[in-house]
This record gives sequence, C-alpha cells and structure tokens, in this order.
Amino acid sequence: MDTKYEVRLSYAANNDLDEIFSYVLGVLFAEQTAKNLMREIHEMILSLAKMPQRFSLSLDATLAQRGYRRALVKKYVILYLIDEDEKHVNILRIFHGSMDYPKYI
Repeated sequence: MDTKYEVRLSYAANNDLDEIFSYVLGVLFAEQTAKNLMREIHEMILSLAKMPQRFSLSLDATLAQRGYRRALVKKYVILYLIDEDEKHVNILRIFHGSMDYPKYI
C-alpha cells in the first residue's frame, strides 16, 4: 500500500502563488495562462501526497544537504521538505527558475 503524505503549504509559498498569478495576469495580461499555470502548480503540489521522494534534491548543494527537494512546473521551482516521521510534505517556496532562489531560503 502506498503511503500518503499530508501536504502543507507555507505562508511564504502561498504568497509566492499570489505573486506569480498577479505577475502573469497583471504584467503579461494573460488571464487564461495565469489560471492554467495556477492549476498546474496546484496539481503538482497535490500530487506530492504520493511518492514525494520521486523528485530530486535541490541543485543547490547547501539546500540539498538540508534535504530540500524540487518539483518543476514549466519555469517554476517548487521547493519542499519531507518529514518522514510525521508523513508531511512541507511546501516552502515557489520561485521562477531564473531566480537565485537559494538566497531567499
């Protein structure tokens, strides 16, 4: 039987989602693109409830050493930690891949 994890979204990650949506909608003027992107990110986040280990550790050595994993949706990186004892997946931040995101952790 597959182990199911509880997925938790941090306050910062929730804010990241709001900022991503606002940027795509307000700056790029692409309402449907913004909605589709949010749907894809939410689907990825929810999918982490099953087999969150399937994604690699962060490419940043310091973050990888601390156990940070990354899931990709288009050009966005979802950073998360797995708590094996509690069976939680903690979504910490969501960044555009071009950002120097390790400095924000």
